[in-house]
Amino acid sequence: MKTSIKKIDNMLNPTLEETFDPQSMIALIPIHCEQKVADIGSGPGWLSIPLAKYLYLGKCIAVDIQNEMLKKVKSQAKKYKLGNVETILSEENKIPIDGDSVEGVVFSDILNEAKDIEKILEEGIRILKKSGWLCVVEWLPSKDSKPKYGPSQSARLKQEDLRKKLEDNGLSTITSRHLTQHKYIIVARKK
Repeated sequence: MKTSIKKIDNMLNPTLEETFDPQSMIALIPIHCEQKVADIGSGPGWLSIPLAKYLYLGKCIAVDIQNEMLKKVKSQAKKYKLGNVETILSEENKIPIDGDSVEGVVFSDILNEAKDIEKILEEGIRILKKSGWLCVVEWLPSKDSKPKYGPSQSARLKQEDLRKKLEDNGLSTITSRHLTQHKYIIVARKK
């Protein structure tokens, strides 16, 4: 499922309930300034830009299925004078990055939109180097049948189920916890 291009400005300026401070995520991942990190489902670069700032000796690869989103990432990178941002147009379940080529993979708020969660996770794991890390940020299940923020209740993925999927695919969990009152984070390492 594609996020509407009309929502780009809202995606770059989300409400507190809809998002998290990128630094709170960066503090929980084993990121190093010289790494190459893929932000899968980057959208307009809300997370790609903070990652690129941290990766000042490395590279952030913004990957999305919509060219309009990637154009916005490029303009954000230019605005902040970041020369370490690469954009890649992908298909929904096929990431055009070589296997075993990045030290980190981020899936932030996209698995709930994926048609085939297993396939997109496999792709993220495929491009990850041995001992590389993978970070997932998703929406916590809601008590409301129609949550005010985020995806529908039926689209939300249970934290323990997603953690099990990662472990079943050969990753070991580093951390799995609430990131905000609405979101959780799972960080895992490829064995």
